[in-house]
Amino acid sequence: MIILSIDVDIVKTFEELEEEIQKFNKLKQQQQEIDYEQIPTAVDGGALGDFKEYITTHYDKNRPIGVEAFYQIMSWQWSAFYEGIELYYENFYEESDYKTIMRVAQYLKENGYTEFSEYYAAPAVEYEEIPEEEWEEYSDGVKYRPMNYYPEEMYPILKKTEKWAEENMEMTWNFYVDVLMKNKSILLKSKK
Repeated sequence: MIILSIDVDIVKTFEELEEEIQKFNKLKQQQQEIDYEQIPTAVDGGALGDFKEYITTHYDKNRPIGVEAFYQIMSWQWSAFYEGIELYYENFYEESDYKTIMRVAQYLKENGYTEFSEYYAAPAVEYEEIPEEEWEEYSDGVKYRPMNYYPEEMYPILKKTEKWAEENMEMTWNFYVDVLMKNKSILLKSKK
């Protein structure tokens, strides 16, 4: 399988982020209340999407925690708004395991996002690791890890987190800006 990725210019992406910050701040000054469509999200692409693409291209799984936190929250928000948040907590893409979620929740808490941390971590489920010999083999001869289906009894907690994500988009935006600015030097140094 060939994975295509774009070559993101990280310096230019930070410039685009600065423009998005200024545009958003100007909107806030002009309006008492911001429409949720005006808040940049993981679904919109733009600079946020370019940062995620850059992280995917220039980092392996051992990312610095701030970079990992940005990546995970982008994936979390994407799932919440686009495909169903349970896919994130099921670790469907094999990038959001329980330990990673707990590390990111701790990072959120340590960086002033206590409420965010609580809602983000609450629906996390620790799944048993399925040994490779129990993986499913399909007709093409390739073995696949069986899906971890989200436990039905956890859905009320999951739905509260999903609702919270929808109601706190500005906090999520503020987190993105905060974490990217705190990790700017790390991201600029990572260019291969």
